[in-house]
Amino acid sequence: MFSMPPLRRLSLFLTLILLAACGKPEPSQKAELVVSVRPLALIAEEIVGDAMPLRVLIQSGDPHHYAPSVSDRAALERAQLVVWMGPQLESVLAKQLALIPAERQLQLLGADGYEFQGATGSDPHLWLRPRNAAVVAAQLAARLAELQPHKAELYRERARDFSRSMANLQKVLDRALWAYRDVPIVVTHDAYGHFFGSAGVATRALSDTGKGGHGARALLQLQGSGDGCLFGEMPENDRDRQMAENLGLRYVALDPLADRLPQGASYRDLVEQLLAQARSCLAEIPDSAADD
Repeated sequence: MFSMPPLRRLSLFLTLILLAACGKPEPSQKAELVVSVRPLALIAEEIVGDAMPLRVLIQSGDPHHYAPSVSDRAALERAQLVVWMGPQLESVLAKQLALIPAERQLQLLGADGYEFQGATGSDPHLWLRPRNAAVVAAQLAARLAELQPHKAELYRERARDFSRSMANLQKVLDRALWAYRDVPIVVTHDAYGHFFGSAGVATRALSDTGKGGHGARALLQLQGSGDGCLFGEMPENDRDRQMAENLGLRYVALDPLADRLPQGASYRDLVEQLLAQARSCLAEIPDSAADD
């Protein structure tokens, strides 16, 4: 019978141990929170802190036309919770989420408590109003409390703190915008009604949410509106700039998806950036209420 030398037996034994170790499944990854767009991530960070990792699916681009990559689909399948607005915003993503169990999703549209003053009731960009951001945070905290009962009170307390902070931020925003309530404001997207509407500032949209295009009737109605502002979306583009010129308006692009915010920014930074961008145009209007 063949006898293996002791050193060779030891080497084989160690090799078998290493192979067995390599064949073992890796420890399960820490539960991940996946959100569709960055503004929702900014709100979510206020609730989860460092309690769980957070992944943003749509880093840039139009959420209406986003399709998840292979890695994104894998993240959706393993996520403890997926937070998204709904098919009205992430229409293509909705097809993938139809494969994810409902208990691992938080669809934000359709919940009670949102404000729509000055905004189109069907527009999904609810995060552009701080008080609506507080409603989003409360929904997220409630769902996370169900999924992680041992951290339930932490999530609820953070949601309460965020709600108080957003009530104060809304007052600051409304006071800053109220002075421009008589300035003609034209927007390329209905979404901005959520940002301006609470202050009583009316916006006139060139197109309906998600449909794109600028109707001839709308353009005729807007001509001769007076010295005002046309607010478009990032990035700035010649099409919107030319549209503003044709209407006799000043032009500024806003950043509702937080594409231009640096890493580490907060939801408050998003609102303050939008306000600064808007005022860079509004403050240039002569004889506006802001000068009274």
